[in-house]
Amino acid sequence: MACCTSPYQSALERVRVIRWWSAAQWVLLGVSVLLLAALVFWPTVGLHAFWDVLIPAAPALVVLAPGVWRNICPLGTMSQLARKFGRTRAHLLSVESHPRLGLLGVALLLVLVPLRHPLFNQSGVATAILLLSAGVVAVAMGVWLGGKSGWCAGLCPVHAVERLYGLRPAVTVTSAHCTQCVKCVTPCPDTTPGQRHGLGVASPARSVTTIIMIGGFPGYVWGWFHVPDGISTAAAATWIWPFGGMIVTAAAYVFITRVITRRASATTHRRAAAIFGAAAVSCYYWFRLPALIGFGPFPGDGMLVDGRGVISPLAIAALQGVVTLFFFWWMVFRRPAPKPWMYRPEAAPQPSVVTIGVS
Repeated sequence: MACCTSPYQSALERVRVIRWWSAAQWVLLGVSVLLLAALVFWPTVGLHAFWDVLIPAAPALVVLAPGVWRNICPLGTMSQLARKFGRTRAHLLSVESHPRLGLLGVALLLVLVPLRHPLFNQSGVATAILLLSAGVVAVAMGVWLGGKSGWCAGLCPVHAVERLYGLRPAVTVTSAHCTQCVKCVTPCPDTTPGQRHGLGVASPARSVTTIIMIGGFPGYVWGWFHVPDGISTAAAATWIWPFGGMIVTAAAYVFITRVITRRASATTHRRAAAIFGAAAVSCYYWFRLPALIGFGPFPGDGMLVDGRGVISPLAIAALQGVVTLFFFWWMVFRRPAPKPWMYRPEAAPQPSVVTIGVS
């Protein structure tokens, strides 16, 4: 049995599995409503729950089981509501236009993340408005565009991170959204074994996205952790640290893949993606885990509980080392057979669709 085909022996068995996923999606949507209420009415609780519990858990989940995350992500579920209830217009983006939409999602990611320090980490209302705005856009994209092409595999700022971190998933799961494949994205990020940035028809937008997300993201993450909360939006440090770090590691990536190895093979590009992806997620947890217990670069920023005076700094250093070694082993040195995030559903009948472009 091929790794990307359904493992179920009957359609009824698959329906039962999808029902469990659907239940999980509605539970997560309910939790999201409670989170929004907490952000507005009990901002301290809401901010800790979102920024200090849910967000720190997400990168590890994406590394280990990106398909699980994509099945239960509340914004992803909202983007598929129109499809679920038969209200989508199901337009398809052209092969040339889809990478441009993805690059726009990357731009949103790069702009919004630095705004956490002066704004979102401090304000529950601002964070709630951000999440509500993302939900509205996700729903609108689902109404206008077919399949997952609009939000989940297009404009969503997190999708570029999923492609970077989800190189070697531990499990392949059933797609809870795609009961039939409508070929909305080529290649499909969910069902393509060994997916990574750069796959697909060559285009300037795809090349820029690859350089930014594979090459630049480790430096961007490193720089972000050198900015304190409460800094002014207009302060140069808010933007110089993450974007300066991004430029440095992106330049290193370009030098390695285009100068040292002028005719790099697909294997070289896969290895570079794994190394830089492992560097990015390791850098995130190198700073984030200590910060959660009071040992961050700026004590108090991003702190969930205060472990100072209880936990030894030596234990913190050991934790950083173990986590870093794990991610490099998982993403670089471990050599599993390439597998997709999700099993590929059956192809849907091809009705007449409108293909649109994004200039």
